[in-house]
Amino acid sequence: MKRFSTSTSTMYEPSSSFREAAAYLSSASSLQQVSTATKLELYGLFKWLTVSPSPNTSRPSIFDMTGRAKWDAWKSTGENYNDGAEGERRYLQIARDLGWTEGTISKPQVGAPEEDEIDWDEEDVPTQSGGVRSGLGPSISVMLKDENDLLPETDTTIHDFAVSGDLNKLMTLLKNNPHLNLNQLDENGYAPLHLASDRGNISVVKFLLTKGADPKVKDSDGMTAHDLAEVAGRVDIVQTLSQTSNPHPEPFR
Repeated sequence: MKRFSTSTSTMYEPSSSFREAAAYLSSASSLQQVSTATKLELYGLFKWLTVSPSPNTSRPSIFDMTGRAKWDAWKSTGENYNDGAEGERRYLQIARDLGWTEGTISKPQVGAPEEDEIDWDEEDVPTQSGGVRSGLGPSISVMLKDENDLLPETDTTIHDFAVSGDLNKLMTLLKNNPHLNLNQLDENGYAPLHLASDRGNISVVKFLLTKGADPKVKDSDGMTAHDLAEVAGRVDIVQTLSQTSNPHPEPFR
């Protein structure tokens, strides 16, 4: 059994070595050369050791890819480690691999971080005294595109219209392409119904359902449109999807 409670605080008290390593990593230029997976692992370990064994908020929307990746890393850490000492050992090992020496309190020379490299959460920066404010961890903030970059300048596909909520253009697209696969997953693993549900585009959701979109289709994470709507707090869409079995889609007129 794990030594953590499910509250927002942990029963494990990180060591002074952990705080030193965290302070070092907050500005280590060596982080710019490590993989995204390692950055996320560090983030998950830190949150797990200093905040709680699992995320204390709901999973971010599919359009907050950065937040979602961080949330998943935190959750995965809680599932993979049995106690705080084990997690701390792993964190310290990664820090050593990145140049930290035990007993080192001062921060390393800081190189100017490149735009596409690691960024630190503002509330996660360690104090000069060696303590740590809030939860330190790499934010991986630029490794994934911003929400505004997800759509091309000109919407052209059914998935684009599901995101933008442009029902008129969607209707025109389907009128001109009546055999279009409404359940086709895009390159990110989402069907149009997933995207419209997450974005809160209720009119598009209803239209897709009447035209035969399958509400039971799962995305690459195994979630249905209903699941995504729940996570995003789209109450009206949750209700619509809960009431829809959609056995007889309407023909396009």
